[in-house]
Amino acid sequence: MDVDFNECIRFIQMGGYLLHVAGDNAKENGFGIRLLHSEDIAWVLSRLAIEMYRYPKTDEDFHIETWIENFGRVFTTRNFKVTDNAGNIIGAATSIWCMMDMLTRKAVDFNAKSELEVMDFVTNIPSSIEKPARVSGIESPSVSRHRIKYSDIDFNRHTNSMKYLEWMIDLFPLENFINNRIRRIDINYMKEALFGEIVEIAHEKIDLNQYRFDMRRGDDEICRARILFENDI
Repeated sequence: MDVDFNECIRFIQMGGYLLHVAGDNAKENGFGIRLLHSEDIAWVLSRLAIEMYRYPKTDEDFHIETWIENFGRVFTTRNFKVTDNAGNIIGAATSIWCMMDMLTRKAVDFNAKSELEVMDFVTNIPSSIEKPARVSGIESPSVSRHRIKYSDIDFNRHTNSMKYLEWMIDLFPLENFINNRIRRIDINYMKEALFGEIVEIAHEKIDLNQYRFDMRRGDDEICRARILFENDI
């Protein structure tokens, strides 16, 4: 379901659209999923920040633009802009990615993949929002447990990036969404979560509208996030 009870696109769905556009753009530029998988490598999301100033309504058209800001030895930055039909910016995002060797599950040095010609698509155009924050860990006990199932797994055979965020957002009571909306999220992906594993989620309230989350697998932290709400009356 793409929309919520406010008849607006759900935050998770918007995040999924952004990642889908990123995949299509990588394919068009010659370093998409199928090509990388044929060489036993894959794109893996490391950090993500999304800000939404307004959510598209049911059946409202909107547009997503994406571009590569830069490439380093291991990480690349990809940015996004969301606009309505009038050209107004209603959201933006910035993300940090790496390539992972599917066999060793370790990051790949971009310099060793010069045949992909990724540098041809560097724009040096920054995002309109701040880079994804490094989210601090928390000491709070877990409040939720989830066993990773088939429906959680993506084409890299690990948990889909938006699933982490979905599990966190589902911990809020409905009242949080009646007169408020998610303004920004920062999420740090630290380790993979694989089929059959059990993850536990802890969270704490930082201030009136800001929350911090920590996802763990045993003693391993696998994901941290910060979620900021704003009043939408």
